[in-house]
Amino acid sequence: MRTKRMRARRTGCRCALEVDGDGVDASLRRDLRGGWSEGRLGYLAGGFAFMDQVEEAMLLFRKMIESAVVPNDVTVLTMLSLGARFGHLCHGREMHCYILKHGLTGSNLLQNSLVDMYSKSRQMAAAHRVFDQMQCQDRHAYTSLILGYGMQREGLVSLELFDKMIANNIKVDHVTMVAVLSACSHSGLVTQGQLRFAEMIDVFCIAPRVEHFSCMVDLYCREGLLKMAEEMINRMPFQPTAAMLATLIEACGIHGKTEIGDRAAKRLLAMRTNNPGHYKLIANMYISAKRWPELAKVRSLMSGMELNMIPTHSLLESEYGECPVEQDYCLNRSMPGCLSDDMTDTDFSSSEEVKFNEAFGG
Repeated sequence: MRTKRMRARRTGCRCALEVDGDGVDASLRRDLRGGWSEGRLGYLAGGFAFMDQVEEAMLLFRKMIESAVVPNDVTVLTMLSLGARFGHLCHGREMHCYILKHGLTGSNLLQNSLVDMYSKSRQMAAAHRVFDQMQCQDRHAYTSLILGYGMQREGLVSLELFDKMIANNIKVDHVTMVAVLSACSHSGLVTQGQLRFAEMIDVFCIAPRVEHFSCMVDLYCREGLLKMAEEMINRMPFQPTAAMLATLIEACGIHGKTEIGDRAAKRLLAMRTNNPGHYKLIANMYISAKRWPELAKVRSLMSGMELNMIPTHSLLESEYGECPVEQDYCLNRSMPGCLSDDMTDTDFSSSEEVKFNEAFGG
């Protein structure tokens, strides 16, 4: 019953903030002077956090301190999680100082949140220091470190931590395995990725989820093993996600494997996705292969769906940089399905120009 009341109060707080956001600051000053409890202010901070208003939440936290209102562990944890989610290192450090000053280092929840915050902010030295000082290094702390080092392309360090975790008899779950496989993907550790994927099934008895298959597809695509990526998608016990197919399509465009990319493109188009970036990847692949009829079909489909092109970033883009095709051939972002002026100036051969004009009615 108490939990239901707490949820109801938080919901009411969020609704109040949404309805009258402009008056929050003025009313907050009155409420602080009137002696609001730390619980009620905590709910208000949670409301800001729920709406991803980082600066407002931190401002409220500082006002609580100035007004001699002592935040509880839940409020501090909320602020830390918010900083971690948006990579606000300055706010995370501010919360860390508060934890040290008020002797809250004994809380494993707060320590885990600090490791997570520093890892997501790519401050691995700080994350590891907090980890080393923890009284109880649990699965959550290990997983945060494994994921953090993986993001920094230090996959071997991630695997060492994973092996240490196993040696300490800490139970592995599906989230940990996503972190491990992601680390292998970002570091190009194909053999290790395959071994850990098999180990997840055979040793830890964890049934692979779509996230695990996505990591393996991403690993193969990054390393140009596109046939293996396609086979991984085909043997999944469930349908691939649009993002998974888009990753394969972009890799096919980069490595010139249009046959595999064409099969993936047909599956992605069949999903009728509303993400313009997916159509952009398919179009770029067909442009690089000079497949004008297929490109015309994609353009026609986009026009029928009234999709506008917007800048997108796929999984591979961050690793390889922008696709070289994108730099020279770019779909017009203001007119649905239209081509940019740069594309019409491309030095095609005569036969290619005829096919191009036939495809686009020029």
